[in-house]
Amino acid sequence: MSSYKKSSTKREWLKAVLIAIVSLILLKIFAFQSFVVSDSKMSSTLYPGDYIIINKLGCGARLPITLLSFPFTGNTFPFSDSKAYSKLIQLPYIRIPGFSGISRNDLILFNYPPENVHPIDKKTQMLKRCVALPADTLAIIDKKIFINGVYINDVPDCNYRYRVISENKLTGKFYSNNEINEGGLIAQPNIYNFFITRTTAKKLLNDTTISQVNLMKLRKDIEFTTFFPQSKYYGWSLDYFGAVIIPAKGKTILLNYKTIDIYKKVIEHYEDNKLIIKDNKIFINDKETTEYTFKMDYYFMLDDNRDNGKDSRYWGFVPENHIIGKASFILFSIWKSNNYSLFKWNRIFKILH
Repeated sequence: MSSYKKSSTKREWLKAVLIAIVSLILLKIFAFQSFVVSDSKMSSTLYPGDYIIINKLGCGARLPITLLSFPFTGNTFPFSDSKAYSKLIQLPYIRIPGFSGISRNDLILFNYPPENVHPIDKKTQMLKRCVALPADTLAIIDKKIFINGVYINDVPDCNYRYRVISENKLTGKFYSNNEINEGGLIAQPNIYNFFITRTTAKKLLNDTTISQVNLMKLRKDIEFTTFFPQSKYYGWSLDYFGAVIIPAKGKTILLNYKTIDIYKKVIEHYEDNKLIIKDNKIFINDKETTEYTFKMDYYFMLDDNRDNGKDSRYWGFVPENHIIGKASFILFSIWKSNNYSLFKWNRIFKILH
């Protein structure tokens, strides 16, 4: 009798554990998941060690694409290079309708589009700020963002690169008092580059030990090919970008020898068409064309660390099927150094904007 009770108790425990695991999996798929910030690309909004809660109810939950996958793991098993999923079964992209959709300046978690090694839902996850929506016309002029010709105010916590010259060598106390976490001495005497907010820059201007605070800018007349779309026809940069139309489902754009460089990746890779350029003519699925109608919505993402990030200005648009959810709040935050970890009490349950 006692052995029967023990067996029954074990079954009850096993049942409870299985129910808990299934509940957590369903919660992660349909409602919420966590994300840990690992770099400074979103400072001063987010810092390494921030544990973020991602809400999927607003923009709608994306159903799993890679069906055969171990739950609560990344692309590989912990402490191993072995894949934690199989590509054997790949389901079509389906999203449950959300309550609010995506708005400008939302903090969005998504899968990194240019990554081609993994399936869509197994690509590296990134968290950035959505600054342009489908069908928007985006332009960045002298670091200022314009949407459909209208200037859009930056969020207060955006970092920019400033050249700071001081009368004396700056100490750790100076860094701490001014919440400077990135940058440092670049030349003597006492010449620094700091990635700080505009508010911090104004504060430094009032410091009697600081002689100069200058926002660093790229020259407009220098053309770059390192930024999206990496084309000789567009010399865009971090400070001067666009104007460019963000692709939108059902929107038709004209294609020519210039515009094809902007939308080639969308047409060929994200929307799975055969694209050939021959004798200055464009062929999509073996038909010559001068226009294209998009099948999905797309978004343009920026890092809040505007001069030290790696965002859509480098690699282009984010397709809707790569969107995971919106960042809601910081659950808690742990700052780690080589020797110890520090719990940041002032960041617990901090609402994100």
